[in-house]
Amino acid sequence: MKLSMQIFANWLKNYQAEAQITSNRFEIEAVRLFSPEVTLNENTLYIGRLKDFFRNGNDRILCAHRNDVLLLHTTDLDGVLNCVLDGLTFYTSWDNTMMNLLTSGAMLQDLFDASKAVLGRPAFLLDPYQRHLAHTSNYGIGEVDHLWDLILEFGSCDMDFLLKLNRTDPGRAKRKGLYVYETALLPHKAYNHNFSLNGNFLGSATMIPLHGPITDGELDCFLLFCSYIQKWFEIHIQEQHALILESQLRTVISDPDANADDLRRRLLLLGFQETDRLIFIKLDAPLKPYNINEHLSRSLNIAFPHMLAATIELSVCLLCNVSRCSLEETKQQLVPWLKNSKYYGTVGTCFSLWDSIYDFYRYVKVTSLYVKKEAGMLYDGKDYVLPYLFSEMKHTAAPTLLHPALSLLTEYDKQHHTDFYETLYAYLKNDRSIADTARAMNLHRNTLLYRLKRLEELVAEDLEDSMVRLYLLLSFEIEKSKDA
Repeated sequence: MKLSMQIFANWLKNYQAEAQITSNRFEIEAVRLFSPEVTLNENTLYIGRLKDFFRNGNDRILCAHRNDVLLLHTTDLDGVLNCVLDGLTFYTSWDNTMMNLLTSGAMLQDLFDASKAVLGRPAFLLDPYQRHLAHTSNYGIGEVDHLWDLILEFGSCDMDFLLKLNRTDPGRAKRKGLYVYETALLPHKAYNHNFSLNGNFLGSATMIPLHGPITDGELDCFLLFCSYIQKWFEIHIQEQHALILESQLRTVISDPDANADDLRRRLLLLGFQETDRLIFIKLDAPLKPYNINEHLSRSLNIAFPHMLAATIELSVCLLCNVSRCSLEETKQQLVPWLKNSKYYGTVGTCFSLWDSIYDFYRYVKVTSLYVKKEAGMLYDGKDYVLPYLFSEMKHTAAPTLLHPALSLLTEYDKQHHTDFYETLYAYLKNDRSIADTARAMNLHRNTLLYRLKRLEELVAEDLEDSMVRLYLLLSFEIEKSKDA
């Protein structure tokens, strides 16, 4: 996460910081000791003695970020550095907690409960109709003011207050950023922040500076907290759409007779284009008892807006828009998730919204049965189409349909201790390349040429004929698949 200079001024308040802060950007995510030789980074807070920064300075400690500075009433450089590092650790830990809550389906009250130490003041969240959604639970009834008590006890303020609020600030739903209500409206001066998405007002958060004035650092912490609430609203709304989309996608890829028009219409409303190229990627876990399909599906829907993830039986199905994000980029983004979750994936072939969604998922579903199933890997389904076809054909192709040369060569090899069966198979698989076949069989070129001449006599077929070669190779593959 990135912090502001005001937050550090608040964190270092025991050092009686003299602050000269003008830009106060939320950019700081690292700290280091200053020296004249160091190359300044805009994301770093620099700490040093005044004499390190200025030729005529003394030993007092200075913290600097861009043009913002904190001059501290101390010469204890190690103490200040450790204090700032503790601050970074504290806020990083809070950020990790909040992000984990956001990605694990937490409720709004969970975010408030995880932020008690950061907010420090009474705060509450109301929906667009001024109904209570969540609050800082370290303040109870009778500890703030009568409006706080009404919200906690009845879920909203009384009607007289709401009418007064509407008269005083009729356009409050359109306010941006931090805004203040003075005590003429509320028992205490209150700081507020609105939440909206796509122009729709979702609610507002209020922080009450009980027990004294609120510092700029506390307000910045409140703004950071509000950024997580905004993210929660975005995720929550996305999840509502995702639940409908998942249900529609699950129906369409499970039933060949299902109507896909509703799914197509919803995808178009989400910004998909009729000309977009789509592709299915099917994710599976080698160890089924330990799979985390629902968690992985939810996390991918949050992390990648160009994908739609849905759980299908024991798999996670990804519908990816490769016109928005190329297939190669999509693969690069997915691999770390696969490695971390111990899943592997099978990639289908591209199609459009107007193609049969059922057929294209069936393609990736079938080919996924034949991949190597190594966690962290993405396999291209087209590399496994033939093994699937051969495995299907072995159940339907009667031995009499296979080329008679196979049984002939098998019997001949048994009687004469030769290897003509494997030689012909290698020759056909290597597209009749003498060099490649000799290498595959570990034979001398002349030995191979002799065998091929003898093979043509035994098989009594013209190997220059492409249809003869195809018939022979298919027969070999069907035979081989029986042993797989």
